[in-house]
Amino acid sequence: MEFIPIANPRMTEDEAKAAYDVIKSGWISMGSKVEEFENNIADYLNAKHVIVMNNGTSTLNAALLAMDIRPGDEIIVPSLTYISSANVVQYLGAKLVLCDNDLDTFNVRIEDIKSKITKKTKAFMTVDLKGLPINYDDFVELSKSTGIPFIADSAESFGSTYKGNKVGSQALIHSFSFFANKNMTTGEGGACVTNNDELAKKLRIIRNQGQEGRYNHTHLGNNFRMTDILAAIGIEQLKKIDSILDEKVRLANFYSTKFTENQSVKPPFVPKYVDRPSWYMYGIKVDESCRDKLLNFLENNSIECRLSFPPVHIQPYYKNKYKYINDDFPKAYKSYKEFIDIPIWAGMGDEKQKYIVKKIDDFFSSLKRSQ
Repeated sequence: MEFIPIANPRMTEDEAKAAYDVIKSGWISMGSKVEEFENNIADYLNAKHVIVMNNGTSTLNAALLAMDIRPGDEIIVPSLTYISSANVVQYLGAKLVLCDNDLDTFNVRIEDIKSKITKKTKAFMTVDLKGLPINYDDFVELSKSTGIPFIADSAESFGSTYKGNKVGSQALIHSFSFFANKNMTTGEGGACVTNNDELAKKLRIIRNQGQEGRYNHTHLGNNFRMTDILAAIGIEQLKKIDSILDEKVRLANFYSTKFTENQSVKPPFVPKYVDRPSWYMYGIKVDESCRDKLLNFLENNSIECRLSFPPVHIQPYYKNKYKYINDDFPKAYKSYKEFIDIPIWAGMGDEKQKYIVKKIDDFFSSLKRSQ
């Protein structure tokens, strides 16, 4: 079997022509294509404001800046997330307050956030890990009852649906990523989505070096601009997102059906409040004692897998800074030690998927014989 990557973006001549046309136009920086891309995303998500930027880390950073987060303010973030969610807190000199997660969904629970709230809490962040939406209604209610705004790091869940609505209008601000391995990609890129007029205005100013009018800098901003070249690619990608997700749903259903026949593999848990995950990644759970052996076995059989993500509290920088130990957030650590992401991408095809399932079955059959 040829090498099977963990992810493989669906790029065609459509994206190539769109990028070429922008280059030939003579205007390649932020311009009309960025505006068109933003409007198309807003229509797709049924959201009021979309502000696209150069990557998903920038969108999170800009979101905190727009919310006037300052040194000493406490921001609650799940430990089980990509490093950007924590780093953006550090950039502003705010205090990072980590919390644990649910073992079934890998996502943060309402009680995880509640237990970390203090008088200094200025915001909390949720994460739709692997493209599975959190239970947004719970967190919206918590935000209302406490007066603490929340940011949704929805980097991995573009196109997912929660209780009949696309993820993107539930939180005060949603942050999406369009990195190369996402379901919809511009290579690098991201977007802030909000229904709040004031925040949208500030986000646009922050994105463009804090400018209101040419060379009139009213805020401390940054160069978070997306180029028209990338926006043109994104416009074409957005046209394909539903067909991509439909195919990934089919692939996920096949995996889940097959893995229910293997007692050594636990397929992803999808709560009833989620209509459609984005299936950014398909993460199975196996016993910690054999996880790394399975990873090596699959990669030796040309199947790329990944362990996403090591919790923030075990990352060397944060471990050294805050003196964390592994068991400070036991569910995050346990989740990380048990899960493994396997390939799921539109265009993968039945043959490759059946091969992956067979190799996982072969591994556990061999393991049982050796015991």
